[in-house]
Amino acid sequence: MMFSSNNIITLLNDVSFSIEPDETILHAALKRGIPFCCECGGNARCSTCRILIIEGEENLTEINSAEEELRKHFELPENVRLACQTQLKNGKVKIKRIMNDESDYPLYLKNKHVKDIGRELQLCLLFLDIRNFTSIVEHHLAFDVIHIIRKLFLSFEEIINQYGGKIIETVGDGLYVAFGFNNNLQQSANDTVNCGNAILKSLKSLNEEYFKKYFREEIEVGIGAHLGKVAIGDLLLRDNKHQIVMGYAVNIASRIQEVTKKLNNNFIISVDIYQFLDKKPLCKYSYQFLKGVKSSIKLYLIGGPFLYKLNK
Repeated sequence: MMFSSNNIITLLNDVSFSIEPDETILHAALKRGIPFCCECGGNARCSTCRILIIEGEENLTEINSAEEELRKHFELPENVRLACQTQLKNGKVKIKRIMNDESDYPLYLKNKHVKDIGRELQLCLLFLDIRNFTSIVEHHLAFDVIHIIRKLFLSFEEIINQYGGKIIETVGDGLYVAFGFNNNLQQSANDTVNCGNAILKSLKSLNEEYFKKYFREEIEVGIGAHLGKVAIGDLLLRDNKHQIVMGYAVNIASRIQEVTKKLNNNFIISVDIYQFLDKKPLCKYSYQFLKGVKSSIKLYLIGGPFLYKLNK
């Protein structure tokens, strides 16, 4: 395809088109019949023409005063620009429309504080599940069941915060935690393992000093951890912001937690985490085929055996 200009805009998963030096990206796209949201007519009032800059950010013009004012209101990330105010100085740039049509408006306009629109990161992912909790539910009052969960999760949260982790979800009697938002992979891997070990140590004390005494229970958990690429971003539900962390690596970490029952070990990590540890524990390892994973994965059993027979 030939272009009349050396300045080229590539719209990811769509088309490429030329742009003149005095044209905005929005004007150049609309002139060529390429659909673009622009509720305010390109006057930096609505932000519906937002674009995500994939490559070539250095080739774009600087943010002007009109865009700067709108950015203050919506708190746009650095890699997001307004197509109606942005021009291409020279060279090429690869972009993506953020809003494809009007159905996308509530995702970004409903709340100006949704800052993280989506990016990739390498994170360490830890899944924790309380073992045989169904039995606890069956034998205790509802108040006591919730009290036990509160007691456990408060203790776990303090430890998770101490090691720089972030609780992404709580599902019933389980936790899903991510490490590495602000650290390199080596630090994140060590934080993940140290956090898991600290949780197990804390749980041992809670059992001896509290749960055995007041509930005649000795609670156990299974922990699985993996390191890999994930997609993260903000989601708005009922005007509350939630951070999403999802991807293939998340599924693997969850499956590793599940296999703690089969391998009778309360803390299992993947080789992807093990390789980054400063002090690699001497422990058994096992190659396992996990549900939904084509190839076997090398897992390291760094915890200890469960005290009681588990319900699989």
